[in-house]
Parts: sequence; C-alpha cells; structure tokens
Amino acid sequence: MDTRHQVVENDKPFCNQFVFSNLNKPEKVVHLSAGQGWGVKGKRGRQTLYCLEGTVWVTQQGDMRDYLLKEGDVFVVSRPGLVMARAMTPASLGYAENFMTDTWN
Repeated sequence: MDTRHQVVENDKPFCNQFVFSNLNKPEKVVHLSAGQGWGVKGKRGRQTLYCLEGTVWVTQQGDMRDYLLKEGDVFVVSRPGLVMARAMTPASLGYAENFMTDTWN
C-alpha cells in the first residue's frame, strides 16, 4: 500500500501529530457499495477516516463544508457529533481512534 497520504483540511490545525502512528493500520475497514452510507459518533480530533479505495463523501455535524476523499486521503474528525460517509463509487473506508490528549479548544 502506498504510504503517501493527503490530509483533507478541515477547520482545526493538527500539526502532523494526529495519526501518523495509525497510518496504514486502521482498526476497522468498511467496504461500501456506490451510494451506501456509514456513520460514527465524532469525538473531535480523536478519530481518523482513511479512504483506502474509491471515492467517499464525508460530512460532520456542525461543519458547513463537505469533504470528498479519494484513495489515499485522510480525514481527521474535528468536531463532536455525527460523522457521515457515503460512497460515491465502490469504496473501502478505514477507521481508527487516535490515542492523544485533546489539546485544541
């Protein structure tokens, strides 16, 4: 697997400290068919989504923006609340909890 990842920018700076210990080691992999959705309760900065293949649309509660992840992209949850993902094409989405202290306000 290619270890180059693009971090999809959301509203908090993560200073490259967030997930590097988890890269290529998601705790869970969800395989989605085109149009299929998946959700998780967000814990602001403590979870990471990895687009392992395909294209996935991601939105999080309280964030006016939507994010489109392509293979190799990484998304760090930046707000508490529901995070929803929907596969635009057949896709695999990795998920990992980030083990770090909450240092942002």
